[in-house]
Amino acid sequence: MRDYRSLLAGDPCWDATTQARYERLGEAAQDRILQNREELLALCRFIEANRVRSYLEIGTWTGRLLSALHRLFAFDRVAACDDGYCRRFGFSHHFPRDARVFLGSSRDPAFEAFRASLGSVDLVLIDGDHGYRGVRADFEMQRRHPHRFLAFHDITGANRHTRGVARFWRELRGGSKVELVLPHRELGLPYSTMGIGIWSASGAFRLDGVLDGPPAWPPGGSAEP
Repeated sequence: MRDYRSLLAGDPCWDATTQARYERLGEAAQDRILQNREELLALCRFIEANRVRSYLEIGTWTGRLLSALHRLFAFDRVAACDDGYCRRFGFSHHFPRDARVFLGSSRDPAFEAFRASLGSVDLVLIDGDHGYRGVRADFEMQRRHPHRFLAFHDITGANRHTRGVARFWRELRGGSKVELVLPHRELGLPYSTMGIGIWSASGAFRLDGVLDGPPAWPPGGSAEP
């Protein structure tokens, strides 16, 4: 495994300054990767271990995560779907020049045609609408199209805005699941405030070197109903 901690050292993630802004404004209004760094590192190890060569991100914020992953892995095909929410806060998108981008809602019928045009995608990260109906709708669309892995951000439901994702993840049956739920060290916490869940219809995961400890669910939190 490559040293992703060093490779991503210059990429700001969700830290104490982001958390303070989120608590003050109700929005994490910073142009950065809005991820728990420890979970991002685990996601990178998963991508390497499973030889992911194509990637679609639904709900990109400013595009910093997608850009960082493409920089590290030079995907054969990279794509994004985003409704431009970041522009309400004065931010712009930062996408790789070779990314295929759909600007609009993931529930727009035109997006389904865009998705079909991508063909098979190894990894789809769903991080857009965090409501239960929204995340389920994204899942149902993506499972209709060829893929290897579908991933979901914020599966711990640690705040009221992400409880729909947590409910969906708990209820998701069939296939196999991997949970990247790690301490949020940049917040000084021994547990996760986010969590990434990865689902595969076939269950064909390679996990050697991916997970470096037991899941760190928030107090009272669990993947089980």
